[in-house]
Amino acid sequence: PIMDNEEPLVPLAGLIRLHPVYSWLGFEHVPVEPRIRAGVLERLVRASSRLPADFELVVIDGHRLRAFQAELLDYYQAQNDQSLTSLGYVSDPHSDKSVPPHATGGAVDLTLGWRGAVLGLGTDFDAFSTDAAPSALESGPGGSARDLRRLLASVLLAEDMVAIDTEWWHWSYGDQYWAAVTNAPAAVYGEVV
Repeated sequence: PIMDNEEPLVPLAGLIRLHPVYSWLGFEHVPVEPRIRAGVLERLVRASSRLPADFELVVIDGHRLRAFQAELLDYYQAQNDQSLTSLGYVSDPHSDKSVPPHATGGAVDLTLGWRGAVLGLGTDFDAFSTDAAPSALESGPGGSARDLRRLLASVLLAEDMVAIDTEWWHWSYGDQYWAAVTNAPAAVYGEVV
């Protein structure tokens, strides 16, 4: 269930570094100004402050309307033979069973930055493969990408955020997925239109 706390969407600019990939790709329905729920922004600011020197959080994407979610699904599905929704990579914008996480403003796609460089932690952002799973690098040598994923996870988990099983870059707080993972009685963020 959802018991929306009516927390507002707020802009990230000036508080967290942005790397708005979708804006650069020219999607029709991409938000002009990336925004997320105020409580998520507070969590990201605190998490970023706990990173080692020269590191920072870099947000790629936040709140999406369903029209943009549909546009993304069409774009990525055209490049893949398997259903991205059934594999857990892109939420179905037409679902009436659950609200797409980004539509709540509680989900954010992000990575780490180091000395101004935006880092891909073992895969590119939106690399829909098994290597993109947060735990994919835990077996075997792993190396620096594994260590960077662990660093990202350590600061976000400390803020009660959760990652989805398929994407190291997708973290959320307050949406239905978060509620299920944390055994919360209800999601605190519903859809923001």
